[in-house]
Amino acid sequence: MVYKIEKIEKAADVEKKKGYQAVCVEDALSFTGFGKYNFGLLLVCSWTLQAMGMDMFGASFVVAAAVCDLELTMQQRALLTAMPLAGVVAGAHLWGYISDTKGRKLTLMVSMSVGFLFSALSSFSPNWIIMAVLKFISSTFTSASNSGAYTLLGESISAQTRGRCLLLCTCSLMCSQATAAVFAYPILPLEFSYWIDFLGITYRPWRLLVFVMALPCAASACFLHFFHESPKFLVSQGKYEDALNVLKNIYASNTGDDADNFPIKKLLADEETQSSAHHETLFKSLWHQTVPLFQPPLLKQTLKLFYIVIVVYMTGSGFILWLPYIMNNLFSVLQSGGGSGMNLCTIITYSIEKDSYILSGNNTNIQICDDSIQETTLFSAMTYGALASSANLVLSLTCGGRKRIAMIGILTMSSSAAIFLNVVKVPIAGGIFFFLFMLCALSMGILSVYFVELYPTSLRGMVSCLSVMTGRLSAFFGVNVIGALITVNCEATFYGWSLLLISALIMTWFLPKERNPKLI
Repeated sequence: MVYKIEKIEKAADVEKKKGYQAVCVEDALSFTGFGKYNFGLLLVCSWTLQAMGMDMFGASFVVAAAVCDLELTMQQRALLTAMPLAGVVAGAHLWGYISDTKGRKLTLMVSMSVGFLFSALSSFSPNWIIMAVLKFISSTFTSASNSGAYTLLGESISAQTRGRCLLLCTCSLMCSQATAAVFAYPILPLEFSYWIDFLGITYRPWRLLVFVMALPCAASACFLHFFHESPKFLVSQGKYEDALNVLKNIYASNTGDDADNFPIKKLLADEETQSSAHHETLFKSLWHQTVPLFQPPLLKQTLKLFYIVIVVYMTGSGFILWLPYIMNNLFSVLQSGGGSGMNLCTIITYSIEKDSYILSGNNTNIQICDDSIQETTLFSAMTYGALASSANLVLSLTCGGRKRIAMIGILTMSSSAAIFLNVVKVPIAGGIFFFLFMLCALSMGILSVYFVELYPTSLRGMVSCLSVMTGRLSAFFGVNVIGALITVNCEATFYGWSLLLISALIMTWFLPKERNPKLI
């Protein structure tokens, strides 16, 4: 009797296997399992995103240390710090198109290699203008990871583990400034100075830091060589045999089994693959995917969400690039024994007045410039990165159907902190409130979920891409506005930003209620 049952079960398994001989690529991915290949690709894609983040956010440490060598004014400092954001805006849309037509892996390898080259060259910049141009070009190339890394990872793993892996990638991007601080910690305190005559520059630690922070881009391009192209992309190009071979190799790497034992023998085209075969010209495709976002019935949702994106990115990405400057001023004053009875803005104003001063005597003027960065400043950046990425991970795993309430809570906390850092005249408390103020960046992850839930599949890629471009552009604008306003009236700057956050909070209140998304 037992023998008969076993025989029947084996026969059922055979029939089941036969039933799965020919399936679409999405179903085939579920047979590859999750193992060494997926884990390795997760690490490489996370590192690629972090390399882009270091190229973008690490500029704040470099500019703070180069302020004397490059003779930067406050506005030049703001422009140079924000230049990588402009590069991301310039390149994101184009790289998304190239990735869809030439392949995810090839796009990432080429873009990260060229990005490394220009970023490394920027360490030899004789002036701030050349450095700004080189950083703009490097970030234009490294911005390819915005779409390429997420897409390559998402299209190489099964649907069961896709969401969690993409979430971990986002967390790695959020702590990229903390990683830049880890790189800066042993390098910036070094004391060396080499004159390079043919360039007319003095090679100091901040230039070495620029080069070292470019190395992750080169490492990413090298590591990607050991992984395969996205099987979904290969299928979209009609390369079914190549896609099947990739799936077999992933299966073998994950399970340790022989590649020939992969149960799928043939890949079928699905609706998504077939629709991608109807290619349009670039501009026509962009037009058809963009216009519906700004027409009824999507117009109201688009305007509300994009307004929140602008405010959140101006605050989160805008002020985080000023974190080294603000925290360095705070810890410099505290280390000198001052700061008693001062709020954060009073300390910033005091430091601006002391930043460059003139000693007069015997008709001789000596201008002293301070470009030192406190160790505690680097520690504070590491702390913020760890706090933000951990909070983002916890929030993403727990908020579930309470996204709207979570975002209202985050914006309420951030707007309140902007007021308290002016009101509370305790320096350390001001630093803590500044951290809480910048945590409005946690709303970025929640907003990306809204763009998935509230828009049809055919428009999700475009609206997500436009939201990132709008966000980075508003962050570029925010960095420069902060640099101009914070020197004129620091307290008014934070009060004004608090009002902006409150307006975003009100807009959030009118977003669709949980569990009832208006799917089109």
